[in-house]
Amino acid sequence: MKDVDMVCIQCPMGCKIKVSLDDDEKVTEISGYTCKSGKDYALQEVTDPHRVITTSIKVIGGNLPLVSVKTSKPVPKRLVLEIMDIIKNSQVHAPVELNQIIISNIAETGSDILATKSVEKL
Repeated sequence: MKDVDMVCIQCPMGCKIKVSLDDDEKVTEISGYTCKSGKDYALQEVTDPHRVITTSIKVIGGNLPLVSVKTSKPVPKRLVLEIMDIIKNSQVHAPVELNQIIISNIAETGSDILATKSVEKL
């Protein structure tokens, strides 16, 4: 038996949640949350954590050499290195618009890579 303690980040309440796991790493109990969001967050954190990725991509022919980007929704943490490798080997031609999709459905996650700023063409 193992307990995982965490602080929920779904809202400003910051509930202290405890997730109990059996010897096979299966969730047996979740306690300390005050809303369904907290329970869902804790369950996902111990079974398949997700993260939003923020980084930058090379811009060809732009007034800036890079454009900042992020995933449109959280992606599985286990895929972060694969996703970063795809992004590292990508580039976009200027102009780039705010919220432009740079890469669709990255690593088949259902998440797009979006520009978080505009870059003008030279």
